[in-house]
Amino acid sequence: MHIPFNYYLILLVFCATLCSYNFHYILAGCFAQKKISWQLLLRRPTATILILCGITVVLFVFSRSGTSLIDISVACLLTLLYSIPLLPFKQLNFARKAGFLKTVLLAFTWMFVTAYLPLAANQLQFSTTGMLIMAKRFLFMLMLCILFDNRDINVDKVHGLHSLATDLSPKTMQWLIYAVFTLLFVLNFFLGKNGITAGQLMALQLSALTTLLVYYYSRRKQGYFFYYFIVDGMMVLMTLLTTVASI
Repeated sequence: MHIPFNYYLILLVFCATLCSYNFHYILAGCFAQKKISWQLLLRRPTATILILCGITVVLFVFSRSGTSLIDISVACLLTLLYSIPLLPFKQLNFARKAGFLKTVLLAFTWMFVTAYLPLAANQLQFSTTGMLIMAKRFLFMLMLCILFDNRDINVDKVHGLHSLATDLSPKTMQWLIYAVFTLLFVLNFFLGKNGITAGQLMALQLSALTTLLVYYYSRRKQGYFFYYFIVDGMMVLMTLLTTVASI
């Protein structure tokens, strides 16, 4: 959409994500111990330090990022909602069974932070192209979230956590991936008629096809390198391809 880079917003998203991941990491430790322990902050000093540093930078760049306090509050709320199942309270058992909502919420959160916030900073979030970009990003992130659900299925079952992978059969999950990919592929063509260039369209479709190829490889047992460098790397690949196509 030819929006100039807002480096303060990029820094805000990076540091906020750093906070989110480490907050989730600490809560996972509380969930494993079945109690909230402040001592865990001392046992995981790196995570605690990263959270404090991230919050400091976020507060420093917020006023220059172009985002509103409401948008940031919504992003924080989405992060907290996703982390609720890890809180070691019996009253929250219902949250651990919301498998479909967990996966959709995570994909929506990634869409909100990486698509809605940059568009909202330029008052473009509710334009036709902006809405299509957000829908495309949601479907793309949903595919990646489903891949991670498939990876974590055994661990989630042991801890009583639900996701799409634990609630649906492998065959149903396969058809769901195909359906999401088809919607994503078709949506990219609509974007091609609403302002993006032919080169950008080709970049988006290549990224979608590559993600589908990664899904096929994920059906075999894969290690940490595959998921944290290849699957997560799909986000970097999309950025790289669309940036090159925009030159």
